[in-house]
Amino acid sequence: MELGALVCTARSPRCAECPVEAVCAWRASGRVAPSGPSRRPQRYAGTDRQVRGLLLGVLREATGPVPRQRLDQVWTDDVQRSRALAGLVTDGLVEPVGEASFRLAGDGPALLPDGPTLA
Repeated sequence: MELGALVCTARSPRCAECPVEAVCAWRASGRVAPSGPSRRPQRYAGTDRQVRGLLLGVLREATGPVPRQRLDQVWTDDVQRSRALAGLVTDGLVEPVGEASFRLAGDGPALLPDGPTLA
């Protein structure tokens, strides 16, 4: 595992440092580069990343706190939308305002844990 991660890398293999260089099939084949992409690109459509982006887009466009009902309109899957929103809050990108509204972190006065704002 370490060999593939540290020495035999796709972008810059360090063959001179490889303990199996003498029996390496890739080297024996003439170091032919593989055709096509080295990794399958990660899909974006339908992922939590897409949902997070949609939620952040709504919050970025808003001039104040956004009610949860407005955020509920950006994605139909309740479980996935709630998970994405919770992740944004956990990551510190979004903060709850009251019981049912959200805003981008830093877009308003600081909130104390029990609710009052700092002046």
